[in-house]
Amino acid sequence: MNTSIPSTRKIVITGASGRLGSLVAKALIARAGDADQLTFSARAPEKIAALAAPGNEIVKADFDQPETLLTAFTGADTVLIISGDAPVDVRIRQHRNAIDAARKVGVKRVVYTSFVNPTAESPFTFARIHEDTEQYLKKSGLQYSILRNNQYIANLSSGLAHSKETNQLAQPGAAGKVAFITHEDIADAIAAVLLESGHEGRTYELTGPEALSLYDVADILGEARGAQVTVIEAEPAGFGEILQSVGLPPFMVEALLGIFAATKQNEYAAVSGDIERILGRKPQSVRDYIKSFA
Repeated sequence: MNTSIPSTRKIVITGASGRLGSLVAKALIARAGDADQLTFSARAPEKIAALAAPGNEIVKADFDQPETLLTAFTGADTVLIISGDAPVDVRIRQHRNAIDAARKVGVKRVVYTSFVNPTAESPFTFARIHEDTEQYLKKSGLQYSILRNNQYIANLSSGLAHSKETNQLAQPGAAGKVAFITHEDIADAIAAVLLESGHEGRTYELTGPEALSLYDVADILGEARGAQVTVIEAEPAGFGEILQSVGLPPFMVEALLGIFAATKQNEYAAVSGDIERILGRKPQSVRDYIKSFA
């Protein structure tokens, strides 16, 4: 990969108050050169005040308020659009607002955090958002880099923690394989793509080093504990009731049940070497991650 970079450029990060956005900010600060101007944005900029430093700017950027996007993106060479959480039609509109704002103020390149298998045919409802945003971005005339993230390893954390009491893991689609990846590895890859040249017009599949089912995870966890961990293939309707009981809104319950259905169909089982090529190292494996839950 060509790592030559312009002498001076402004990079804007949206969603810097979220888990992924804050990790991207940290990775950028660690990697950026003296000439880089980093702008971190959020709907509530007071939440990211700690990122303020010489050379860094903190601004408001609300995808539902296009005027804030125009202000935040003005003068930027590259903008990172981190997909947010909202109902499907709302997120599609929000992402289009961000791309339109980038085009209006002359941004050179948009980097977008998409998701594996972004097609409306997927039972994962958010896949339609990513399909629309990718297509809209490609038709915008802007340079782009698209990073399709696989499921986060952290998605396993609540089940792993609960299994300490029960020695059981339960979810729908338990036999489907997923190439889980950490937030940290994705954030490092995003920072590299933002700072390096040679990523224009590229679409990357960011996955972990192996695809595992929940049964595989249970075996690894059991080996680490020295005790058998069993898997329960949860019935989707009942699992949805559990998700509702903890206060998740209907659109999130629908999305989570959809991602389990897509997992059952092995939509997330493909392993890619893209992140290793970007970072020059292997991403963290599930095997290493779950040691802390043994």
